[in-house]
Amino acid sequence: MSESPDNTAAFAEAFYIGNLLFVGVFYIALWALYFLRYTRTTTMAQKHLNQTLMASSLSTIIFLTINLYIVLTDGYASLTALFLLELYFMLIVPLCLAAGIMGFTKAIKGLDFNYPLIGQLSK
Repeated sequence: MSESPDNTAAFAEAFYIGNLLFVGVFYIALWALYFLRYTRTTTMAQKHLNQTLMASSLSTIIFLTINLYIVLTDGYASLTALFLLELYFMLIVPLCLAAGIMGFTKAIKGLDFNYPLIGQLSK
């Protein structure tokens, strides 16, 4: 009987991409995947997990900081809110999404991938 393939890296990348689009639910799913599979997976998948957790944490912190700033200042019906959220969704999300898609394609193929900037920190 053959072992089923380890899809932990692909799931980590998919959850990261999901977190960029739907902040919160996929972030929790990514942490659950980390705690459930990290010690029982390959080193390549562990690297994908580490990098996606770092990138996902960073993007979630940026999103929550922007929203907290908006709530504490002018509120959502302000030009500041429009500008900050547009900046987030038009600049930060596409950059992170590009890295996530590249990481996902590498994970599907079973290859290693280094996230720009974050890949150096996860070593």
